[in-house]
Amino acid sequence: MKNLVLCTTILFSVFSCSSDDDLSIVTSRVESDSKSTESLLEVQNISNPFDNTGASFYQNLLIYTSENGFPNSEEQLTAQMFYLSGKATRSSLTNKSVIPITPEMIAAILANPEVKLIELIDDSSLSVTVKDNLIVFVGDLIERQLDDYDQVYSFITSYESDVIIDTALEEDEKDTILKVSSLSRYSLYAEARNRDRDWETSVTNKRLKNFQIDDITIIRLAVLFNSLY
Repeated sequence: MKNLVLCTTILFSVFSCSSDDDLSIVTSRVESDSKSTESLLEVQNISNPFDNTGASFYQNLLIYTSENGFPNSEEQLTAQMFYLSGKATRSSLTNKSVIPITPEMIAAILANPEVKLIELIDDSSLSVTVKDNLIVFVGDLIERQLDDYDQVYSFITSYESDVIIDTALEEDEKDTILKVSSLSRYSLYAEARNRDRDWETSVTNKRLKNFQIDDITIIRLAVLFNSLY
C-alpha cells in the first residue's frame, strides 16, 4: 500500500512538473510572438503591398541573432549574410535565375558597400528609370542612416507613397522599388534597435573594425539585391 501511494505521488509530481514546463515554454513563445508582433507595428507600412519582403527579412534576422548573437567580426557578419541570402533566394517568387552569393562577392561588398550597391543596380536588367530612382533613394538612405528612426520611417513611407501613385512606372518596376524600400525600412529599424541595445551595453560592446556599423543596411541591400527583382 505504501509503495502504491509512493508511486502515485511520484507520477503525479512528474506529470505536474512536465505540465508546468510545457506551460512555461508555451507562455514564453506566446509572449515572444506577442512582443515581436507589437514591435512590427512601429515599422510596417500596410500601404506597401510588399511590406512582407521586409517583415520576412526581419524575422529571419531575429532568428539568426537569437541563435548566433550579433556579429563581432567580418567572418561572423559574412556568415549572417549567407544565411539571409539563402532565405531570400528560397522565398523569391520570380522565375529568373538568382545568382548565388559567394564569399568573394560578400568580401567585395564589405570593402566598399555604397559603391558596390550602386554598381549592382547599374549592372542589373532593370530599366534606366528604375535604376535612377533606386540610386537616388540609396543616396538618400546613406545620408539618413543615423537619423532618428521616426524620421527615417517617415521618409521611406513617403517615398513608397510616391512610387505607388507614379504613373510613369510600370507595375513590375514599382514592385522592385517597393521591395527595396520595404527591406530598407525593416533593416534600418533593426539597426535602430541595435543602437539602443549597444547604448545599454556600451561597456562590453565591441564594434567591427573593418567597416562602420552605419553601412550594415547598405551591405544587406547589396547582398540581397539580386533576389528583389
